[in-house]
Amino acid sequence: MSRKKKSRKPGWINLPKADKTTVEERTPRARKSTGNKAGTRQQVANKPRVVVENTQPKDPRIGSKKPIDLGIATKPVKKEKKQPKDSRPLVAPIKVADDTELFEQELLAIENNTELQLLAERQEDGEVLSAEEQAMLTASLERYQELISKLGLEDEEEIVQESDDEDELWSHLDKDDFSDFKE
Repeated sequence: MSRKKKSRKPGWINLPKADKTTVEERTPRARKSTGNKAGTRQQVANKPRVVVENTQPKDPRIGSKKPIDLGIATKPVKKEKKQPKDSRPLVAPIKVADDTELFEQELLAIENNTELQLLAERQEDGEVLSAEEQAMLTASLERYQELISKLGLEDEEEIVQESDDEDELWSHLDKDDFSDFKE
């Protein structure tokens, strides 16, 4: 006889016999319904609608006719109607008064003021004027200079002196010797 090796597997002997029982079939649970059932596309399209314009049945495969923006929305620019502007301005225009006559009268009044002439002569002679007299003289001289500049009346002597100074400067630059200009 041939020899048999030991095995760790249990043989047919050790298996218990199971009773034959029928397996109960499961009842499938009711699932949530989402969307339409298959084949309802044609049924939805054939539902009667109250539409007077279109009496033909609508094909459900054709989508919406609503335009879709494919980028930057281009809206037609509506130009607002311009209302005619009133010819008259909202604020009354400023009327510039011609003050040249007033300035000339004031200038003549300062030039013909004998009291100011006497004060100017006393100051040129070297007399010391009181504080009130000195204040009156300086105020009138400042006003005199201001009026001359507003009226555009410059002393001709000042203009002649400026031209002499300019001539001297040009003649000084025309010289060949530039040693005076060095630092």
